[in-house]
Amino acid sequence: MVDLETAEEIAERLRVKPQTVKGWAHEGHIPVVRLTPKVVRYNPEAVIKALVERQQNKREGSS
Repeated sequence: MVDLETAEEIAERLRVKPQTVKGWAHEGHIPVVRLTPKVVRYNPEAVIKALVERQQNKREGSS
């Protein structure tokens, strides 16, 4: 089982601000796990995978 993390924990891993993580989630760039309407957590493996895929898609689209 994967441990879920807060926006702050994900932000620390990625060296960005928590607002950046929340913005990515709001824009649909990274997946979220909604435990309640107000409690949101992130699967770190899924977040990193989504960001890597997004970066690869950007590179393929710019060539």
